[in-house]
Amino acid sequence: MKWSRKWSRTTGIDPTRWRAGRGAPLAALLAIALPAIGCASDAPRIRRVAPWVFRSARHVGPSRPAPPPRPAGDESAALVVGRLQAAGYRFGTDGSPGALWGYMRTSHRLIDPEDARPGDVVFFDTRRRTDDGPPRCADRVALVEGVDTSGRISFVELRDGRYQRGYLQPRFPLRRRDETGQVVNSFLRAKHISDADGTRYFAGEMLCGLARMRRR
Repeated sequence: MKWSRKWSRTTGIDPTRWRAGRGAPLAALLAIALPAIGCASDAPRIRRVAPWVFRSARHVGPSRPAPPPRPAGDESAALVVGRLQAAGYRFGTDGSPGALWGYMRTSHRLIDPEDARPGDVVFFDTRRRTDDGPPRCADRVALVEGVDTSGRISFVELRDGRYQRGYLQPRFPLRRRDETGQVVNSFLRAKHISDADGTRYFAGEMLCGLARMRRR
């Protein structure tokens, strides 16, 4: 097939009409038509890549530091154990607040809430009700952060890799806020409409013990 006939079938343009007077309009038409029919080979083509390719691609370059592994067992218990071991005490537990409570009450010193000070260890019994099975002192643990002039204790826990601050008021364990609107007892359990009478919610009413590390 002659080139002129193939050109005519492909572009729809009669080459015999390509003259000086009609060259400019046809040139504009060709600039639009040729890329559309694939005749232009200079323009780069974009290939679509499935999303899973990006998900499976590995990072190239300097490796990023891996996040520190979370300790086995209760995170707050591990926080207290680490503090005690840093002070020179060598002991082992199963990673639970109950085991830590057993160690603290037998090897260290129990104190009254009125004598609490920063660095003490506070334990909670978070049963839903006081008659809901045997006492579980303790199934939750935290570190005392501070005590204000009213006796309100602020404590710190480690939950899901984050430090969380809470409050408890031993003098008013069933009170959420004081007269100024300040929180005196944090929720250790969320309230629900279906809760039975006697359900416990506040840190003050779940407090079951305070312990202080003996100085070596």
